[in-house]
Amino acid sequence: MKNVLEEISAVMKEGSFDDSPETRYIFRSDTTRFTGTPDVVVNVRTEKEVSGIVKIAARHGLAVIARGAGTGMSGGAVPIKGGIVINFEEMNRIIRIDRRKKIAFVEPGVVTDKLRAEAEKLGLYYPPDPSSSAVSTIGGNFAENAGGLHCVKYGVTARYVKGFKFVDASGTIHECGIYDEENTFPGAFVMIGSEGTLGIVTEIAIELIDKPPLHETFITYHTTLLNAINTVAKIKTTGVDPAVMELIDKDALYAAVQYSKVDLPENTEAVLIIMLDSYLLPDLLERSILLENILSLMKVKQYRKAESEDEEKAFWDLRKAVSSAIKRISNDKLNEDITVPVSGMYTLIEFTRSVAEKYALRIVVYGHAGDGNLHVNILFDRNNATELNNARLASEEVFKKAVELGGNISGEHGIGLAKKNFLSIQYSKNEIAFMKKIKKAFDPDNILNPDKIFNITKG
Repeated sequence: MKNVLEEISAVMKEGSFDDSPETRYIFRSDTTRFTGTPDVVVNVRTEKEVSGIVKIAARHGLAVIARGAGTGMSGGAVPIKGGIVINFEEMNRIIRIDRRKKIAFVEPGVVTDKLRAEAEKLGLYYPPDPSSSAVSTIGGNFAENAGGLHCVKYGVTARYVKGFKFVDASGTIHECGIYDEENTFPGAFVMIGSEGTLGIVTEIAIELIDKPPLHETFITYHTTLLNAINTVAKIKTTGVDPAVMELIDKDALYAAVQYSKVDLPENTEAVLIIMLDSYLLPDLLERSILLENILSLMKVKQYRKAESEDEEKAFWDLRKAVSSAIKRISNDKLNEDITVPVSGMYTLIEFTRSVAEKYALRIVVYGHAGDGNLHVNILFDRNNATELNNARLASEEVFKKAVELGGNISGEHGIGLAKKNFLSIQYSKNEIAFMKKIKKAFDPDNILNPDKIFNITKG
């Protein structure tokens, strides 16, 4: 490793590197239970440094793993093969925002909320908002094709990527999309959501939109889960076009009530939080009235429209209280981000209840109802061998049910290490073999974030 460190030192002009036990320990994991120890952590600041580091890794056959803020929930940035972790925390410039073309040019280490704040200063808006947006980075959002609350109306990260620069497995720099329309690397946009296994992104061109200046927020209380989900389905068939539509199931609600000051009407079994936004007041009023008519038609137990910022904040405090409450109930959980069609949400949630009973576990469900992206939190004690095994079995059953209903085993967290053993639930052998061929075409020596999503056998 001594020779490798000497070569890294020669490449680094503005950045730095660290192979101390303390730093290597810090970068051993993300937010998951998975761990690995890198041989060295390189804090890059320029594209040339990234290119130089990858060339070194290629020469020595070392794994190289790109890492942003470490907020990933699938083990995607865990260095299970050792090697070099490229840390993008210091490569965090918003290079420029073209107000006329509505495009931001950013380095991968830019924090999501920072981009959103800078765009808003210009009256622009970046919609994707993963729950970790206060700390997660655009590079990480790119790697996982992150979504969030607003994706029901505005779509996920891929919708906003207009081009990018990346370093391939040989250390060569490529430009794609608006950076070089005529010579874009063939198939390059397959890299969005590939979890850093096909290339290392060094700059991204992000499309922005005009920020809607108007919005209204509603909270609805339902006596049954079925009524809540039927209400979601009805709203989806109309012109209401919500910007946000969040579902909180009864177990999540009761957890929030137990560990916070949240009050609920009696016999509430589910809650929806719905936000409408618009550029024009008449349009917003029309859709707001339409929504209220639908809520009346669906015989919703009770609903309220926020009449002040404080009241709106109270609605969202309920949503935020769920996550905090779950942490207080259990230190250990599997947060499975499955997706199903809206028509399958009720069946899926009812199925999780039967699974919870079968394995004597507590399962809490909430999520993005508008696009069927549900967070199924399976709570357990990792020090209890039976509960740990049952949690894994429960996850597998939930995955199978989601696919049976026409959904996916992951909506926004990625496959990484957490779900790679379950990939065959969703994809056939031929489909997985095709994915591996794409991986080999981009990374023939398997050095880029190896053994994530699936394992690659050399030879």
